[in-house]
Amino acid sequence: MICTNCNHRFRGNFCSHCGQKAKIERFTMRAIGAEVYEFSRFILVLFFQTVYRLTAHVPQHLKIFLFQNRTHLLASIEYLLFSGTVVSILTIKFNFFQTGYNQIDPLAQLYFFNTETSMFLHEFIAYTEQYASLTNILAIPCFMLCSYLIFYKEKYTMGEHLIVNTYIAAQQALFLLLLFPVILLLPAWKEYLLDSYIAASILYNCWVYYGLFSKGKWIDLFKVAACVFLAYILGLLFNLCIYSLILPYKELIDLFV
Repeated sequence: MICTNCNHRFRGNFCSHCGQKAKIERFTMRAIGAEVYEFSRFILVLFFQTVYRLTAHVPQHLKIFLFQNRTHLLASIEYLLFSGTVVSILTIKFNFFQTGYNQIDPLAQLYFFNTETSMFLHEFIAYTEQYASLTNILAIPCFMLCSYLIFYKEKYTMGEHLIVNTYIAAQQALFLLLLFPVILLLPAWKEYLLDSYIAASILYNCWVYYGLFSKGKWIDLFKVAACVFLAYILGLLFNLCIYSLILPYKELIDLFV
């Protein structure tokens, strides 16, 4: 049989060269419905499998995805787009992170800074609170760079570090999504729940790094802690640079979010 797509000669139901079906079916409403159902079922099942696998035994499942089976988890960009987009919309619209207890008094001048700089930092902190989920996503390259440099001897490629940190950010966003209804039902617990969430997110990040990149030595604990600390600092500085660039257009951007 000759493939209608690549003209490769093959036997069986699929072309051994490009994967094209041997028999091209015509589009009917039933066929389209069946394709949509199969695709939706596959994505839905894989999504919940990914949620579970990135919650339990995360390092092992990430290793399987990186080195053995690329269908073991939902693609990192798809997982991040879902969890990151939904959480970003909810946190922005409901002022999720704006508790007010950690705001800098805009009239108080910070040490070593003049009044103008103090006001700028106050506005930046308000920005990081309002767009907390988005700033975490933007910081993914910073985490990738830190983990790549600190764990360079483990022979993971920079691309693999990017995938790992993308999954971590997506899972952290999903944890916040699960926490969202609890905070709506118990608004008085908001500050404590968010503090607990932030601490849990840091511990989750450390757990994944230690499970993937460590060799079980005590020095690895220090390297993991240093990596996460430096990544958060670098991510904060990176978001500060982005905020400085978009500041002249902030009022225009706010109209669309």
